[in-house]
Amino acid sequence: MTRRIPVPAFVLLSTLALAACKTPEERAQEYFESAMSLIAEGDEDRALIELRNVFQNDGFHLEARKTYADILRERGQMQEAYGQYLRLVEQYPDLAEVRLILAESAFSIGNWNEVERHGRAAIEIDPNVPRAKAIALALDYREAVLERATVRRSDIAAAAEQEIEAQPENLVLRQIVIDHLMEGPLPSDALPHLEVALELVPDSLRYNTLKLRLLAQAEDVEGVGAHLKSMVALFPENTEVKQSMIRWHLSQQDIDGAEAFLRAEAGDLTGETGPHLDVVRFMTQMRDRDAGRAELRALVAANEGTAQADLYTAFLATMDFEDGKTEEAIAALTEVLADAEPSDQTRNIMAMQARMYEATEQRDKARVLVDKALEEDPTNVDALKLRATWLIDADQPGDAIVALRTAQSQAPRDAQIMTLLAAAFERDGSTDLAGEQLSKAVEASGAGVDESLRYARFLAGQGRPAAAESVLRDARRASNNNPEILAALAELLLQNQRFDEVREIADMLRNSSLPSFQEAAERMDAAILLGQNQIDEGLEMLQAQADGSEGDLRALAVLVSTQVRAGQVNQARALLDQRLSEDPDSQPLRLLSANVNSLLGETEAAEAELRALIDEAPQAELPVRLLYGLLRREGRQEDASAVIDAGLEALPESRQLLWIKAGTLEQQDRFDDAIDIYERIYALNSSDVIAANNLASMLSVHRDDAESLERAFNIARRLRSLEPAAFKDTYGWIEYRRGNVQDALPYLEAGADGLPNDPLAQYHLAMAYADLGRTADAIERFQRMIELAEGRDLPQLSVANQRLAELTTDQ
Repeated sequence: MTRRIPVPAFVLLSTLALAACKTPEERAQEYFESAMSLIAEGDEDRALIELRNVFQNDGFHLEARKTYADILRERGQMQEAYGQYLRLVEQYPDLAEVRLILAESAFSIGNWNEVERHGRAAIEIDPNVPRAKAIALALDYREAVLERATVRRSDIAAAAEQEIEAQPENLVLRQIVIDHLMEGPLPSDALPHLEVALELVPDSLRYNTLKLRLLAQAEDVEGVGAHLKSMVALFPENTEVKQSMIRWHLSQQDIDGAEAFLRAEAGDLTGETGPHLDVVRFMTQMRDRDAGRAELRALVAANEGTAQADLYTAFLATMDFEDGKTEEAIAALTEVLADAEPSDQTRNIMAMQARMYEATEQRDKARVLVDKALEEDPTNVDALKLRATWLIDADQPGDAIVALRTAQSQAPRDAQIMTLLAAAFERDGSTDLAGEQLSKAVEASGAGVDESLRYARFLAGQGRPAAAESVLRDARRASNNNPEILAALAELLLQNQRFDEVREIADMLRNSSLPSFQEAAERMDAAILLGQNQIDEGLEMLQAQADGSEGDLRALAVLVSTQVRAGQVNQARALLDQRLSEDPDSQPLRLLSANVNSLLGETEAAEAELRALIDEAPQAELPVRLLYGLLRREGRQEDASAVIDAGLEALPESRQLLWIKAGTLEQQDRFDDAIDIYERIYALNSSDVIAANNLASMLSVHRDDAESLERAFNIARRLRSLEPAAFKDTYGWIEYRRGNVQDALPYLEAGADGLPNDPLAQYHLAMAYADLGRTADAIERFQRMIELAEGRDLPQLSVANQRLAELTTDQ
C-alpha cells in the first residue's frame, strides 16, 4: 500500500531540502539582506540579531561586520564597536575608513599607541584623505609637545586651524587647536573652538571640563556656576562634578546653596543611604556636630525598623565615640549587630566597631570582627583596609598589597586604599610606586586636603619642592583656600624666600576664625621680616604678638628665642622677669626662664627651676628633656640618666624619652638593653623610618640568630630607596649577612662614604671588600675602622683585627 504525502508537507520538505543545500556563505548573505531591510524599516534591534546570524555562518562578512560596528558606534556603545572594528582590520588590514575610525576613537580617549598604530596605517593607505591629514597633524603635534619644540608646535596648530576650514566638524583638528590655545598666553581664545566641539558632542566630559577650566581661569564666577549646573544634569553619576558644584557654592560663601544641592541629590529621607550620609557629613563640617546629629536622628526616625536605620544608628555611635563616649558607642554597635542578618551593611558596621576596638587598644577584639567579616565576604573593602593596616604595621607589606588590591577591585576610586597602598609600597622600599599611589589618591579625592598634604610632604622629602608646591596650589584652588593647605604652602614659599606670596597667604589666614591660623599668620609676618634681615622690625612684631597673646605664650617663646639668637640676651631676660612678676606661678613662663638661664650659663638656677617644675608636674616631658640636656652638658651622666629613668616611670610611652634612653644605652655598649628600648619605640609607631633604621641596624649588628636577621630584613626593606647614608649602611649590612654580598656592596659603599667617622660603617664595607677579594680596599677600611673604634668596647673590633692580620699576611 503506497503511503501518500500531503501537498503542504511535501512543499515544506522540499524547502528544507533546498535550504539544506545552501552554503554557509549563501545563508549569511540572506541574513545580511534581511538585516539591511530591517534597518531600512527602522528596526535596528532585529537587524542586529540578523547580523549576528551572518557571523555564525560567515565570520569574514565585511559589509555585515562594518554595518554592525557602525550601529553600535551610533548608539554610543563605543567599547563594543571598537572591538568589532578591530576584528575587521585584523581580517582586512587595508580598510582605510575603519583604520581612521579606530585612530579617531583612540584619540578621543588619549590612547596614543593605538592612534599611532591605526593612524599611520591609514596615512600609508591614502595620505590625501582629509581625515588622515588630521590624524597626521595630531601625531606630529604630540611629537612636538614631547620634544618641547615650541615653534614647531605652533606651526602645526596653525596648520590644523587652517585645515578646520575644510573639515569644520573634525574633532581631532579642534582638539589640537584647543590644546595649543589653552597652553598659550590667552587661554580664553580656545573658547569658540570649545563651543563648536560641544555642539558636535554635547555630552563630552572632556570638553565640558575644559570649558569649566577656562571659565574658572577667566574668573567668570556666574559662568562657572551655570556650567556646573549643566554638567550635573549631563553627568548625574559623576561624583567629581557634584563635588565641584558643592565647592563652587562654598567659594561663594553660599552654604545654604550647597546644602540645598546635597539635599536635592539625596531626595526623600527613606532613599539611598549614601547621599544622605553626604548631607550628614556636610552638616557636621559646615554647620556643627549638633546639626550632623540632628540629621542622623531624623534619618533614624524616618527609617525606623529598617536596615537603613541601623546604619544611621551606627553613624550616631561613631560620633559618640569621637566625642569620648567610647563604651556607649561600642555598646550601641553591639546592639545593632546582635539582631542584624549578614549583609554588606552589617559587615561594614563590624569594621566600624573594629576601628573602635583598635582605637581603644583592643586589637584582639578588632581582629575577631575583621576575620568574621572577611570569612563572610573576602572582598569586604573596610575589613580589608583594616587588615592591610595591621599587615603594614607588622612589616608584611607584600600581604598588605594583596589585600589592598582585592579591596581596590571593589572600590577603584577609594583614595584611602591608594594611601594605604602607598604606605605598603613605602614599607617595601618601593618609593616610586608609593609616590604614584599618593598622586592617584590626590586625583581620586579631587585634591583633598589630607591627600594633598600627604603627597606634598612626600615630594618635599624627595627633594622635589616645585612639585610639592604645585600639588598644594591645586589643593588650594580645590579647597577654597583651606588654612592647612595655605600654611603648608607658606612654609615651602618661606624656604625659597618668596616673601610677597607668603604675605598674601598670611593676610588670608588672618581672616580665619581659628586662633591657631591667626597666630600662624602673625608668625609668618615675623618670619618674613627676619628672613629679609629686618631684625629690629621682626623683633618689634614678635613683641607685639607677645603683648597681645592673652595667655598664649607661643609668641612670647618665639620672641625670647629670637632675641637670644640676635644677641639681645639682657632684653630677653628682662622681658621674662617682667612677665614672671605678673604671673609667678605660670609653668610655661618658668620653663622658658629655665631655658634662657641654661643658655646664659646660669646652670644652677636653671637646674633648680627645672627640678621644681618636674616635682610639680611629673608627667610633663619637656622639663625632663631640658634637665637631661643641661646635666649632660655639665658632664653629670649618672644624674642625667637618673632623670630619664624617673621621667620614664611617669611617662612610659614617651617616644622622646625612650629615644634618649636608647641612645644612652647604645653609647654604653649595652646593646641588648638598647634593642629592648628600640622595640618599644618601634611598637609605638612602626611608620617612623628612623626607628625602623635603628632597630634593624641593632638587630643585624648585635644579634646573630636567624630570627633576628629575618626580622631586621623585614623592617629594613623600606630603607633601600631612601637617601640617608645610615639607611644605606643598615640595609646593605643586612643583605651582606643574608649572603647577598654583591647586592649589598653599593649600599655599603654609600653608607661608608656618607658616614666617614662611623667605625661600624667602615667595618661593614671592609667585610664586603674582603669577601669579594678586594684586599687593598678591605685593608684600608679595616684600618680606618680600628682607628675610629679606639677606646670603645666594640665586639666587631676583634674580628676586624683578625681579618686585617689575615689580609696583610697573605700579601
